[in-house]
Amino acid sequence: MLISVHIPKTGGTTFRTLLELHFQDRILLDYSDRPMRNGNLIRNVNALKNILKTRNINNKYDCVHGHFLPIKYRSLSKKSLVIWFRDPIERVISRYYHWKRNFNPNDFQFKQHIKEPNISIEDFCRIKHYQNLYSKYLWGMKLSNFDFIGITENYENSINIFKSIYNIEIHTNLNVINNNPDKCYTKYEIDDELRELIIRYNSKDCDIYKQALIINKKLEHKYLN
Repeated sequence: MLISVHIPKTGGTTFRTLLELHFQDRILLDYSDRPMRNGNLIRNVNALKNILKTRNINNKYDCVHGHFLPIKYRSLSKKSLVIWFRDPIERVISRYYHWKRNFNPNDFQFKQHIKEPNISIEDFCRIKHYQNLYSKYLWGMKLSNFDFIGITENYENSINIFKSIYNIEIHTNLNVINNNPDKCYTKYEIDDELRELIIRYNSKDCDIYKQALIINKKLEHKYLN
């Protein structure tokens, strides 16, 4: 059973499409948890409660993909965990502009956390709820629990690593889905002050990303060289 964790704004929508093409009716899209709707305690407790609901899915599916804490599928005996990471600076900025493009005054998270429709990216970064998202998704887990770690900035090689590990053919000639239509740079162009602000409020994620880069590079040497 392939368990693919989709952390928002890391390329997971594009990866989901690739998985759907391969697994077809044997993939379960698990987006019902919406983990970031809740605070840390409720989110973690809900994930533990959902462990009981996942015990008997092996006979129905070969792959699960979506927004959920991976600890939710801890009880599955035969599973392979998959996850993608993106430079936290890029991910935070991308999340901010995604929210701006899809602004909805009736959205639950807007009412609970943002409240100001014209919030600056600096103030967005200061909202504790949106800080260190990787750390929140990985609650109760370690990077060593994952068999594949992809890096968004190393997308093509990461896909090739994935294909080699699981010995499956995936079409890779898809455009990036759900990206920022106004972004025309390899990376967002920001000043040093904003960069330092994002790093300050996402230090845990920056550490996780550094570890993920090392693991991804090791996988590249193992499977592509």
